[in-house]
Amino acid sequence: MNTAESSVLGARDDVVSVARLLALSVAFAAALAVAAQIRIPLPFTPVPITLQTLVLYVGAAWLGRRAVLPGLVLYVGLAILGVPILSGWRGGLAAFTGATGGYLLGWFVAAIVLSTLLSGRSQSWRRTAGSMVVASVIILTCGALHLALLLDLSPVQAFLMGVAPFVPGDSLKILLASAAVRRWPNPLSTR
Repeated sequence: MNTAESSVLGARDDVVSVARLLALSVAFAAALAVAAQIRIPLPFTPVPITLQTLVLYVGAAWLGRRAVLPGLVLYVGLAILGVPILSGWRGGLAAFTGATGGYLLGWFVAAIVLSTLLSGRSQSWRRTAGSMVVASVIILTCGALHLALLLDLSPVQAFLMGVAPFVPGDSLKILLASAAVRRWPNPLSTR
């Protein structure tokens, strides 16, 4: 193979890699939109339980930040533009200044931290689950802080409204996400 052929093949491989990354980012954003509609409203907090954090945990662990962050930007960008893909078929900028705004912001930080903690390392079940616990703490903390500011809550009230109701569900999501990540291969791996 000559240098020109090698260069063309290398460029083609780069295009395929970028296309694959974009497809995974779009699929991740779509999965978040679907998971947003699987929701359980709670009478004592304005924030519903959804399956979005499960999608986020699996996505960040599986796909890494190269696919997840563009997917998050796409999802949030479409929602800001008014596409009704947030929980309860909502969209628009107002959703980000409402009760769930802090959780959405926490997703970005959690995705970066989770993908960094699991990047390029052997991923035992404990390491995977522990990293997801860290991500959950980040999301719940951002959400509770936002709720406290938005609703003028005391720290105890913010914890009771923005953290405590979600700990049992997040624990189950972490168990499921850890098992899924350990069971199925990473779609970005070249093996």
